[in-house]
Amino acid sequence: MNDQSRIIKIIGLVSFMRSFGYGSLWSFIVLYLNVDEKISLSFIGFYLFIVGLIGAFSQIFFGALTDSYGRKIFLIIGQVGQGLSFFLFGFGIFTGNIIILLLSIFLQSIFSSMVFTSFNAIIADIFEEEKRFRGYAFQRALANFGWGIGPAIGGMIYQLNDFSSSFILLGIFLSFISIIFRYIPETNLKTSSFRLKDIIQPLKNRYFLIFSMASFLTFVLMGQLTSTYSVYENRINNISVFYIGLTWTMNGLLVGVFQYPSAKMVKRKNAYYFLIYGSLIYGFGYMMLPFNSSIIYLFTSMIVITIGEIIYSSSSTATALNFAKENERGKYAGSFGFFTSIGRYMGPFYGGLIFLIPLNYMFRWSLIFILAVISSSLYLYIFLKNNHNKKIFNM
Repeated sequence: MNDQSRIIKIIGLVSFMRSFGYGSLWSFIVLYLNVDEKISLSFIGFYLFIVGLIGAFSQIFFGALTDSYGRKIFLIIGQVGQGLSFFLFGFGIFTGNIIILLLSIFLQSIFSSMVFTSFNAIIADIFEEEKRFRGYAFQRALANFGWGIGPAIGGMIYQLNDFSSSFILLGIFLSFISIIFRYIPETNLKTSSFRLKDIIQPLKNRYFLIFSMASFLTFVLMGQLTSTYSVYENRINNISVFYIGLTWTMNGLLVGVFQYPSAKMVKRKNAYYFLIYGSLIYGFGYMMLPFNSSIIYLFTSMIVITIGEIIYSSSSTATALNFAKENERGKYAGSFGFFTSIGRYMGPFYGGLIFLIPLNYMFRWSLIFILAVISSSLYLYIFLKNNHNKKIFNM
């Protein structure tokens, strides 16, 4: 097995285990803090938003550090740190210490940013531009399998009221996963000196900045899936949480199955089609919601949303990293991660504001769909420019 094949398989395996851990336990922390610890939803939401912002900003910082000091060291530190955050949350549950619980959430955000940025930079290092689409798709497919399976098991654990020991054991397991990384060689062979001013270097690239803004809007759109979408179906269409949960599981499994085959169709010259059509189809899935309130229609709309996600995600990260020079991939991975993370965190806020408007639901969902129209227009602008200026991408 060559280095490229071994590295991507290790990254895919770890991505599956990490996503399974998050899906099975971490996705239930809001429910636990609110129901069991009696912490208000407003405080939880505010705290998670602040912690999320810090984590998003840290991706820019860690991206620059991986360019200077290598990917592997931050991958190992991040993975051990994530295991520690799970362990601390379990310990906080056991002792009933709210401070420990909140600290563990903060640490998880920081260490997750470290691992996420390192993964993206490593995949960009080991694959040529044309093959990066498949590399990111393989990693994301396995991650989605973890997300698809995890919540079902997590729900059972929550019902059994065995959260403390489960978090502690999973935390130990996630830390020991870092041992696998010893089989990953250092992929950043052209390290550069670290200068604080270089952190924002990618943002000076005009077209990368426009691309990142388009991606920010798309991720605001995607952020509706676990917020506005679920609340609307539950409160307005009276769909039970059980069925909504099944649609999430279906989404994760379908992405896991079809992400890689979809990526095989992506080439450098047609990548923008996937970004444009993927965004529009995703948004159209939301536009279907006001027309029917049946369970069958709920699953149909989720299938459309999932198709949009598969198409879009087959191209997004690989295209973002194609803007970067060889010794700047970490910086670009961190900057792109910053925009997409902020978009996800802004999603529930944007959707919440729209649903405060006293207008019909068709108009409200149209204001969400417009994000897809704007983002796809920005993608189209970039790639039309690229047809006239081949130096936009470092290929």
